[in-house]
Amino acid sequence: MGIAVITDHSFPSARIQHEVFEAAGLPLREVQPICKTEDDIIRMCGDADVLLVQWAPVTRKVLEALPRVRCIVRYGVGVNNFELDAAKALGVCAANVPDFCIEEVSDHAMAMILSLCRRIPQDHLQISRGGWGVNDLRPIYAPSDLTLGLVSFGKIARRVAVKAKVFGFAIAAYDPLVPDAVFAEYGVRKLDLNALLAASDIVSLHCPLIAETTHLINAETIARMKPGVVLINTSRGPVVDESALIAALESGAIHSAGLDVFEQEPPAPDNPLRTMPNVILTSHAASVSEKAVDVLQRKAAEAARDFLQGKRPVSALW
Repeated sequence: MGIAVITDHSFPSARIQHEVFEAAGLPLREVQPICKTEDDIIRMCGDADVLLVQWAPVTRKVLEALPRVRCIVRYGVGVNNFELDAAKALGVCAANVPDFCIEEVSDHAMAMILSLCRRIPQDHLQISRGGWGVNDLRPIYAPSDLTLGLVSFGKIARRVAVKAKVFGFAIAAYDPLVPDAVFAEYGVRKLDLNALLAASDIVSLHCPLIAETTHLINAETIARMKPGVVLINTSRGPVVDESALIAALESGAIHSAGLDVFEQEPPAPDNPLRTMPNVILTSHAASVSEKAVDVLQRKAAEAARDFLQGKRPVSALW
C-alpha cells in the first residue's frame, strides 16, 4: 500500500490532505519539525513511498538515500527545488499543481502594474511625510499610451494580457516555446527578448526559474530597456540580479519595481530594497487566496493518493 509523508508546508494545517488520505484509507504522515535540508529529509522520511513537498530540496542525494521513494509531489507550479534529471533517471515520478494560482498571480501582477503606473505608492509616501501634489510624480501616462511586455507567455502571463487589455495597454510578449498561433489568439505581439526590452514601458516577469532564466534581468539586459521602465516580478526571485536592479533603481534607469519574490527570502534586514521609495514589496504572496490554497493542498494530496493507488497522477511531469 505505501505511505505518503509531508516533508514541509506553510499552511495553517494539513487537514485537507489528511481528509483526502483518510477517505482513500491510506496513511499520511507529517514531519515535525519540517524538513529544510537534504539531510533532514533523509533522516526523517525513510519510510516514505511518496513525498509531498513545498520548499525542501529533493536532490539526487536525497533520492539515492531514500530508494523507497517512488514519487515526489510539489505544492505549487514551479519545481526548481526538485532535481528533475535525477528523479527521471532513477525512475521516480514527479508531479506538481500546474493550474495553481493563475488568477491570483495575474491579479497581483496587475495590481502592481497599475499602482506603479499611477504612482500610488510614491504619492502615498510623500503625503505621509507631509507633502502634496502630483508634479513631482510626473510623468504619469495613461495605460493606452504604454506597452506592457511579458517575459514568458504561459497561463499566468496570458491572464495578465487579458486583464491588461481592459485598461488599454498595448501588449507584447517573449516566449520562444509558445507557438505563433497562441500570440495571435490573444492579440499579443510576439517579440524576441531584446526587442521586447527595448519596446516595453513595463516589463513583467512570468518565467520559470531554470538555468537559462537565472539572472535573466541583469546589468546588461537592464541597459537594453527603455529609460524609466517599470519592472514587475511575480515569478521567482533569482530571475533578477538584485544588485543590478538596486543600482538601476538608484540611478533612475528603472523608474520603479514591484517585487513579490527575492533572491533571498525574506530579504536581509539591510537589503536596500526594503527602504526604497520607488519599490512595492510583498511577501511571496501573489499566489495566495483562501480558495487557491485549499485547492492547492487538495490537488497535491490527490496526486500523491493516486500514485499510491497505482494510478498515474494527472499532473505527472513524465
